[in-house]
Amino acid sequence: MEIKIEKEPIFLSEVIFDGQTEQGVELDYILPDYYPDIFKILKCSLTPGIISYNISGTQLYCDGVVYIKVLYASENNSAINCVEQRYTYSKTIELSKPAEKATVRISPKVDYVNCRAISGRRIDIRGAVSCKVKAVSSRKSEIISNAENLEIKKTPILYCGDKLSANRQFVVREDIETGSGGISSVIYCDAYAETTETKIISDKVIVKGEAKVKALYLIKKDGEDYTEVMDATVPLSQIIDLSGVSDSHSCSTNMRIMDCSLELKADENGEIRMFGCDMTVDCTVTAIIESTLAVLNDVYSTEFDIEYTKAPMKVEYAPQNMKKQLSLKTNLECGEGSLSEIYDCRCDISNIICRRNTENELIVVGQCSVQAIGKLSNGNTVCLDKNQPFEIVAETAVFTENSEIDPYITITDTSFSIVGENTIDVRVSMSVEGMLYQTRTVDVIKDIIVFTDKPKHKDTDYALKMYYADENEEIWSIAKRFNTSLQAIMFENDLDCEKLTAPCMLLIPIV
Repeated sequence: MEIKIEKEPIFLSEVIFDGQTEQGVELDYILPDYYPDIFKILKCSLTPGIISYNISGTQLYCDGVVYIKVLYASENNSAINCVEQRYTYSKTIELSKPAEKATVRISPKVDYVNCRAISGRRIDIRGAVSCKVKAVSSRKSEIISNAENLEIKKTPILYCGDKLSANRQFVVREDIETGSGGISSVIYCDAYAETTETKIISDKVIVKGEAKVKALYLIKKDGEDYTEVMDATVPLSQIIDLSGVSDSHSCSTNMRIMDCSLELKADENGEIRMFGCDMTVDCTVTAIIESTLAVLNDVYSTEFDIEYTKAPMKVEYAPQNMKKQLSLKTNLECGEGSLSEIYDCRCDISNIICRRNTENELIVVGQCSVQAIGKLSNGNTVCLDKNQPFEIVAETAVFTENSEIDPYITITDTSFSIVGENTIDVRVSMSVEGMLYQTRTVDVIKDIIVFTDKPKHKDTDYALKMYYADENEEIWSIAKRFNTSLQAIMFENDLDCEKLTAPCMLLIPIV
């Protein structure tokens, strides 16, 4: 008797790197002659970004940038002076296996920064940034789908079958005009992206969106320094090659701003009243089709002894797109005097972890850093900051112990109000986006060995046997016990269900 084993491929998600890389930042800076002497350092900040990344073989190459800004005041002058420097670096990460088409997510953050004035003309800066890196590829595996001339038991399950994904980085350059002239420097710049439209055409996905850019900058007018806030919207559009994608796929996209910088530009009259905005955008596209997988979880032969091995396999159900708006409230206390004005307030978040609570709710845990810049009642500039942990409940329709999510969280707005003389109430709005996966671990048969030289002994004295079966007993188990086939028992007893609903007497044909 010929035994033919049939296998079919299945593609499973595999994490090939999940860790972080660190980079030290050191700068010994001497002020140019046209800068006034340092009397008091107001604030030093590091803003990390990612310029580009790519995978070659088992190595992930990443080019990063850190924007260094130092705000200081000179003696007998309350004006804000801003020192800006750009620090670049490169990192190589070793992956567990080659994966040219892996989906990569890189999240940079600031670990710490220290700044001190060595003299009135010299600044020493020491700090560190790190990047949380996660790379996921599609791993091809094979499972046994059929075994001819053997008795097999299959369990059909729904799972995320055909899964296609692609990353694309692109650079957007846009001139942004302001209503004011005499711009002298940018204190900070924040940007985030939103997807507005996704369209599938032949082997391609068209993604459209917009980037929201916000900046606090300094202007000089009539010898005086002022601060202004700019809010701008930059259109984004990209065509992503995704071989095999069709209208049958359910498609999700995510655009992230990896790096954003503003350059001062003069208009046709030579007046600096616009910014040249350079953004590096990372676009991730995932397309899936829900499929049915028949898992082989038991097998035997009525003719020969066999052996088989089982292995656990983690399968994903078709994911759900999740997008939630969350808010966080906090406050800043000023210990340097009474507040007269707050120019603007911003927030960074890091160390994000998502977990489930006992009520099956999604809990977002992380660290937030809130900063504000303003003016005291005596006219001096003040910079306030506060770091604190946070925990927010994000309600979802389905979230169980078998759920997995790798969200991307962006700050969409930071509003504030002065309460009393020295307190600022801050409200931070966040957008949580991601794919919510339901996973299931099933035991599947990986290998079958049929010992054709060891035939089973058969009792040929009987053609039928009688068996008294209990309620809820499975016909498969009975057939395996008596070394016969499930179909033979069901045909002989005129059964239409493989599980008994009541005790009964069965006729067992001996095959």
